[in-house]
Amino acid sequence: MSQALTAAQLKELKELLLTRRKELQAEMEQNRANLAPAQITGSVSQDESARLKNQTREVDATLTHLDATDLARIDRALEAMEAGDYGLCDECGCHIPFERLKIEPMTQHCVACKSAWEQKQGIRG
Repeated sequence: MSQALTAAQLKELKELLLTRRKELQAEMEQNRANLAPAQITGSVSQDESARLKNQTREVDATLTHLDATDLARIDRALEAMEAGDYGLCDECGCHIPFERLKIEPMTQHCVACKSAWEQKQGIRG
């Protein structure tokens, strides 16, 4: 059975979360900049140029959405740290091992509960 996190472990995980948060915010800023209409130069037709712009905007919009989802998970993890219940599985309430949290510090589930959820969803890891 996993133990509660130490103060040093919590500090390390908080730094990981804050670093990742900064990286995501920078990526989102870049994606938003890319969403602005861009000039595509070279020897492409107007139709091809419009198609490329639309594809780029779709990709950037999707990436921005994914980043926003991760950002919300990071904020939730930081709030849980403040509340004192960070590192507990949302499903079964057990302590999530430090090693797992180091890999994915914003996770909300232990490996067993995450695996069970993925099986129900038909996801293979």
